Amino acid sequence: MNRKSAFSVELALDQDDEVYSMIPRGNGLFVITHQKILRIRTQDALDPEGAIDDVPVEQSIHIPYGSRDDIVARTVLQTKAISDVFFATQPERQRPLIDLSWELMNSLLALRFINSRLDALIQAGIDVVEKDLEAYRSGFSPKPLPITSYLDIEFRSFVTEVRRILNKISELFVNLTDADILPGQFHRAIEWAEKSRGSDAILTKSLKADQHWIKLWIDVRIAIEHPKKDRYVETTDFCLRSDRTIMLPTWRFVHPDYDMARPQNLLIALDNCRNNLLKLYEDLLVMLTDGHQPPWMAVSFESVNEKQRNPVCPMRWKFDVLAPRLSS
Repeated sequence: MNRKSAFSVELALDQDDEVYSMIPRGNGLFVITHQKILRIRTQDALDPEGAIDDVPVEQSIHIPYGSRDDIVARTVLQTKAISDVFFATQPERQRPLIDLSWELMNSLLALRFINSRLDALIQAGIDVVEKDLEAYRSGFSPKPLPITSYLDIEFRSFVTEVRRILNKISELFVNLTDADILPGQFHRAIEWAEKSRGSDAILTKSLKADQHWIKLWIDVRIAIEHPKKDRYVETTDFCLRSDRTIMLPTWRFVHPDYDMARPQNLLIALDNCRNNLLKLYEDLLVMLTDGHQPPWMAVSFESVNEKQRNPVCPMRWKFDVLAPRLSS
């Protein structure tokens, strides 16, 4: 086709798939369907200098998850829906929020991938041991237990990504308030919230409630990067205890501020952290956009129970724009 003329693209959709939303980003148009996210690159993106007349339109699958996916719905699509209400005429305010939510989506998907991969590896180890359980725990020299490939590396990668996510979430304060907060400094966010909103404000109370687990993962990251005699992180693979019972892969955190020196359930810890991060972002997005609507507009938010969310796009927040009251 000639780039000077209008063009159309036949999207590579499955028969039961549909387009849910389109978001322009960088040098591409991202098409979010129910099942995946496609990236469309135009002739100008592929050949910005205009050296070739007949340039194809490129489409590729960005990720194999679409609007039906919990993370996609609760990051990018929820952010777009909320920012369309608050910043419909302010693209300079809306664009940074969409970019932030996009980075969060990628990072949270990475965390889920690590969690799922470890879950599958641990279950595979369990299946192997259960086929010949006594051989792994009986006799003077039992069979060596299976290993969970790259267990420590996967855990470290998870913690590093958590740090990146916390830094990105804290950017909401920079984008939506006058707070001068460096990446990841949620203790400073609490100080700002107390000063600007008051100690009894929902934002202040919410930040204080989340501070415990936020600080935990920050301290875990510091202990990994700068271990000390009384501050370190340890992961343990399948192991045979002295009483001949087999312990599944675990982790423990030795630190004077926490009672976590005993082996902890690895998969539950990672899953809880992921859920906490996503909820933290969603809560702050709503609380910090409040007040940015036009003076004539009122917006009500309601958190939807997980089982009651729309399966096509399971956003957590339901919100309504309330019409202004007419004077009599």
